Amino acid sequence: KKTLPGASASFMQVQVSAASQRARALALVRAAAKTSKSPGLDLIAVALSGKAAVFEKVIALIDELVVNLKKEQEGDDGK
Repeated sequence: KKTLPGASASFMQVQVSAASQRARALALVRAAAKTSKSPGLDLIAVALSGKAAVFEKVIALIDELVVNLKKEQEGDDGK
């Protein structure tokens, strides 16, 4: 057996558009929002579903959500 592929094997370059990346991110956020029922994830999903979604705003929303979750966790740990 050969360890390298033969001449008939070829590689195909896949190009992913920004729109398809946004659609995939939106699907992942919506799935997470369904399981966690977090209003922050719903807000991120709304931001992503807009036609002119700016990822800087989405990243800022995610960062804010992480900060809030850390505060809630610290409050729960103190109980």
